Amino acid sequence: MHKFFVYISRLSLGQQLALTASLCCVIATLTLVGLSAKSSRYTQDNLQREYGEAVAEQLARGLSGELAVNDRLGAAGELNQIVAQRSVAGARALDIDGVELAIAGVMNGNGVIFEAPIKIAGDIAGMAEITLDTTAQDAAQLRFQLALSGLAILLSIAVYLATRAMAHRLAKNLSALSAELAAVTGGAVDNSNEITTLRERIAALPLDLLKPHMVGRSSADHYVGTSILYVYFRSLPGYVDTIDERRLQRYIATVHRLIYGAAGFYNGQLEVVRQFGLAVFFTGDHSVGSPALRAASCAWLIKHAAPDIEAKLRLSVSLGLAVGGSELGRGDAKDIYPGLYTQAALDELHTLAKSAGDDIDLTDFIVQDIDVSTRVAIKQAEQGHAVVGELSDNHHDLLERQLHLLLRALTDQGAEANGQPD
Repeated sequence: MHKFFVYISRLSLGQQLALTASLCCVIATLTLVGLSAKSSRYTQDNLQREYGEAVAEQLARGLSGELAVNDRLGAAGELNQIVAQRSVAGARALDIDGVELAIAGVMNGNGVIFEAPIKIAGDIAGMAEITLDTTAQDAAQLRFQLALSGLAILLSIAVYLATRAMAHRLAKNLSALSAELAAVTGGAVDNSNEITTLRERIAALPLDLLKPHMVGRSSADHYVGTSILYVYFRSLPGYVDTIDERRLQRYIATVHRLIYGAAGFYNGQLEVVRQFGLAVFFTGDHSVGSPALRAASCAWLIKHAAPDIEAKLRLSVSLGLAVGGSELGRGDAKDIYPGLYTQAALDELHTLAKSAGDDIDLTDFIVQDIDVSTRVAIKQAEQGHAVVGELSDNHHDLLERQLHLLLRALTDQGAEANGQPD
């Protein structure tokens, strides 16, 4: 059965529709033929029963007079007269004990026997029995059923041809569409079914590029306030052309681990946004505090861990640090609006970080944050920019513990890296 359906699915659309319509037609018509035959048989049986009972009663009345005078020849005559009817196959007379008194014709054991009591003076003296010959009726019934079945098959064939002709027009249009798509997608599809061919042609199209993206629906997390730590690699431009590539890669990897480890304490997300410029984005809730406080804290960790990394690398790790923010987030491939909006904040932070010196510059977006103002002392630099000052005792203790963990992790990783052969 499975192979049959697989074979059907590979046929053309016109053949599939024609076969389906003709199959439904033949099932419906043959069902009607069956119901008609059953109804006709039921009517025929009722007529035969009524006829057989009437003939049996007629025979019983004729035999009652003959048996009353014990005229066996007269009884035989009555039986022969009944059997002379074309539809009666046999007849016989039985006494009260069931002993056969006379018989005419052939009593068909497979046929239906009709009987009626023989009464003499109101008493039952025996039974009159007949059996009918239904051969002609059965043959006529069979011919009727065969004729209706043949008509049903002919009607199904006509439906097949008509449906195939109409479906061919539809299939022709689908084939034309597939041919137009083939000019775009290229390649050949080896399939005789027009629907399958069209589906494969459409599947080869870059539909993802054509889908409209609803702004804010798939990236609602980008439409919330975001704090940004901007890190400018001041030392890196001088090393690009002065040290070998392998040492340069090790330098960048170590500074990367430093920033990545510091950002990991506060769920920061790293992204290279400018040449020699790296941004760390903070958004959402965190046990430490607001995104602005986490960005400033991450900058503090990077600033105080940089000297130890510089000593280990024997190269300058001069980083410009600036903390700001944007009303929107980073954006993504589905929604570029937040990313475009944030570029202005990144430009401002890039300028601040390049001239920040050893301080951590803050924009007004960060200074106005409640968590920052309650845990961090804000100072004014010579250039007039706000910078990170002293920390509250509790927050300072937290950052010192985090700094210790960060430096230990970087030292362990550096020892493993140095232990590997160059």
